[in-house]
Amino acid sequence: MTRGGLRVIVVEDEFLVATMIEDMLVEGGHSVLGIADDYDSALALAGAEKPDLALLDIQLIGRRTGLDVARELSQRGVACMFATGNCPGDKARGLALACLHKPFSQRDLLGAIDAVQSLIRGDKPAILPRPMHVI
Repeated sequence: MTRGGLRVIVVEDEFLVATMIEDMLVEGGHSVLGIADDYDSALALAGAEKPDLALLDIQLIGRRTGLDVARELSQRGVACMFATGNCPGDKARGLALACLHKPFSQRDLLGAIDAVQSLIRGDKPAILPRPMHVI
């Protein structure tokens, strides 16, 4: 982890949503290493950049989903959080730390990132934003 902020990849199939999330994260002091919209590009980006966190939508371009990306990245030691309108429930257990339900505000996103930083350190988050739940 970088001091004060996380190195994040955004895995989202809707370009405008991805760039909005990128802007929110950068304004919040985090580094966005890149955006991917499908399984292969997400794994390539994570392999090249070594992120602290992958922020994943469930629906991606192609037949593979954010669950597939999370499964692979979690095996590589990359922390994952879903940011989606369709939080996967029990299917995500062991794949991601949390799920942030869309739509969310910048305040919600940055609060969720703070909570995830606590989880990565092994601590209990002080506050969870309303649209977020720990998996």
